[in-house]
Order: sequence, then C-alpha cells, then structure tokens
Amino acid sequence: MSGSHRSGEYRTGSHRVVRERRGGRRLAAILGVVGVGVGICVLAVYAVLSGVGASGGDDAGRVVGSGATEHTPTAKGERTAVPDSCAIVGQGLVDRLAPKAERTEADNYQGDDHQNQCVWGAYAGAGKRQLTVELRAITDTGGGARTPTDAARATFASERTADESGKGLLAGQELADKTRLSGVGDEGYVVYSVDDKQGSGEAIGNVRAGNVLITIHYSGSDRGDPLSSRAATDGAVEVAKAALRGLDQS
Repeated sequence: MSGSHRSGEYRTGSHRVVRERRGGRRLAAILGVVGVGVGICVLAVYAVLSGVGASGGDDAGRVVGSGATEHTPTAKGERTAVPDSCAIVGQGLVDRLAPKAERTEADNYQGDDHQNQCVWGAYAGAGKRQLTVELRAITDTGGGARTPTDAARATFASERTADESGKGLLAGQELADKTRLSGVGDEGYVVYSVDDKQGSGEAIGNVRAGNVLITIHYSGSDRGDPLSSRAATDGAVEVAKAALRGLDQS
C-alpha cells in the first residue's frame, strides 16, 4: 500500500505479510513470513484461466475463469519442494503489470525449498505498483491420516475465510470485492480492498493446486487514485495463471 505510515502487519489466513509504508505516496514493500500452523510445504500445480463467468452469490462474489474441466498436476503427485518464485513468472508479465519495477530484497523473509516469495515494486511516478508472488508447499499432515493435499485444503479454507471476511486488513483498508475463481488449480479466490486515504487498491489472490498454495498480492495507484478492482483482480489472476504454468513445467 502507499503513503506515509509506520510499518504494519497484514495477515491473510495463516501466513503473514509485513508492509513497510514508505514516505510520500509510495507503495509498501512486502516482507513475508509463513505463519504458525501451516507446516512445511510441498507442491503440485497447473491450470489455465480464461474468460469471466457469471456472478456468484453474496458470499462468493463474482466468479472468474473457465468452467471447463482441465488437467491439473494433482494427478502427477505431490511435490516436496517449490521453485524460485522470482523465476516462476515471466519478466514480460512483470514489466507489463508493474512497469519499471525493481525486485525487492525481503530481508526478514527466510525462504527455503518448501516456501519462498518474490517482490517487485515501482514506487515513483504517476503509476505505482507492487507485485508479490509467494509459493508454499504443505507437507505437515498433523500426524494423522490426512495427506499433504488434505492439509493444504484445510489451510486454504482457513485463509479464504479470513480474507473474505476482511478481518486481516490494515487500518484504513476496506474490503470492496471478493471473487471465486473457476478453472484455476483446484480452487482459488481473489479479494480486493481499497485504502482511499492512501490512494491504493490491492488484490490478494490465493490458489490451491494439490498440496501447493500460490498467493499473489497486486496493488497500486494511478495518479493518486486506487488501482481499480477489475485491474487489480485481473492482474492477480493473470499472475496466478502464469505461476501455475511455470510450476507445471518445473
């Protein structure tokens, strides 16, 4: 998010993203830390998103994506490691969604084979943007009979409930839209919030494919006005789709 403010926390489900609010009307630099209770991660992913479907109910918001049944990587087995999130999305897509963005070092974020994230930010000029891609492979099954995919499904459900309720928003942010995704991995959603005072709009997308969770943050402003719900949501979905393709090829 943009604007002058002390550092704050944003919780989306059981993982945490910390934002440093910079001076002037700058977008936040996100430093992520995987939260308590997620467990170590494992991965399996692929799906193609296309088109926009009809609106869902009040709880789901609009539905985006293809309703067609598509092959997903779940059938290929569960992964025990994730690739580098900085390389999973093509630079051309990053340049288009966040022109002139620079990759941000997440000094407080300790990535490993099971989870990592990458942040790109453009904090100057009329069009400010920030894009974050986080990959998590869930392996902790709680010592019971459930599989890593079962554990990932439970984690995803918890995060979706938290995000769609808006309970993790920073002061000043207001939940403005929520979208259920169709044909993207096994399940997915996007929530959009606005901070009018800071002049910023943000979409957070979360997609599950097998035992892997892919989380996208895409935020920005245009000449002081918040990035629109459509632009932010479509951008987050496009990045999620690209990440799914990249994971399938890794």
